[in-house]
Amino acid sequence: MTQEAVRAAADQANREGRLHPSQRRMVLDSNFWTLVLVLLVLVALAVLTPIWFGISPAMIQATNNLNAYFGKPLVSYWSKNAPVFVMSLVFLVVAVYPGRAIRRRLADWRGGKADVVTGLTHDFGHVQHRPSGVLPPMYLYEITERIPFTYLVVNGKSYRLDPDLRSRVLGGRTHGAVFAPRSKLLVNVVAA
Repeated sequence: MTQEAVRAAADQANREGRLHPSQRRMVLDSNFWTLVLVLLVLVALAVLTPIWFGISPAMIQATNNLNAYFGKPLVSYWSKNAPVFVMSLVFLVVAVYPGRAIRRRLADWRGGKADVVTGLTHDFGHVQHRPSGVLPPMYLYEITERIPFTYLVVNGKSYRLDPDLRSRVLGGRTHGAVFAPRSKLLVNVVAA
């Protein structure tokens, strides 16, 4: 299949509220795999922290034997290892964020649905700062940060467009911005 045929099939699927199979890999992009790696590291840290830094029961017993010999108070396992377990709990709590993002992206990938937001696209052209004031619900602007980047703003949320999508969005026309419903990733922009 040619690139043009794939794009036409993807546009048609998007208009029907579905993700085209060629677009599903956009949901499982490098950001997704980075989140998976971060989640694995956080869970590994939560599991391995007590093993690496915790005080074993044998060491506690030896400490208590010495404390009993010198007449000092005995220590408990939990009092010595509480900071380590709190640190493990913090790692698990922080792991919730990438876990939820991974779950949303996998649900989008499996579901194959797409949300389309249509509206008239206003083009501000090349600007020095992001437009402010009373703004239309969907607009386009280009800003230079060493190299020029083009942004599409839909309902206040900004999305950077790659050159392929930029060539398809024209100011003053009605476009449909296609999103993955749960992760809110911009997948495509189609003429409405």
